[in-house]
Amino acid sequence: MSDSEWHPSACILCECNCGIEIRLGADGHTFERIRGDKAHPASQGYTCEKALRLNHYQNGGDRLLSPLRRRPDGTFEEIDWETAIREIADRFAAVRDAHGGESIFYYGGGGQGNHLGGGYSGATLRALGAKYRANALSQEKTGEFWVNGKMFGGGVRATSSIARWHCSWARTHGRATAFRVPAPR
Repeated sequence: MSDSEWHPSACILCECNCGIEIRLGADGHTFERIRGDKAHPASQGYTCEKALRLNHYQNGGDRLLSPLRRRPDGTFEEIDWETAIREIADRFAAVRDAHGGESIFYYGGGGQGNHLGGGYSGATLRALGAKYRANALSQEKTGEFWVNGKMFGGGVRATSSIARWHCSWARTHGRATAFRVPAPR
């Protein structure tokens, strides 16, 4: 197998964006094989299982291609996007009306979706009267940024403010938290 059959790319399933190389299947769409890219400056050939299973996530036979709504008997029916968005908005509004907007916690996602929370969360929070939000940095990725200091010119200050917010939210809502927050610099 020649090196020209391998195409450099990057995994997008978390914020690390590890370098990978992909050998395409005969159809030019499926991934026949995936391996770590040793020339990638950050990951240097490392990949986790998620990156090695990208073909499954992108081309898997069980992949959802449209919204599904649960029927009363537990089965699902396919619905259009406009209906799905309207029904979800109505259910959020019902929670807001019954319990107040502060009972809604907005989570902005992980991977490449981390930036989407910045674009949409403000309008969503205002529409629902919600005040609390988080993303992958506030839980699953906090330690990485804290230890490695990769973000915001050192990481500790930015991450500790996220951790302080998370602890504050957890105390307010009676939830345990695993964060130990250092004093501000």
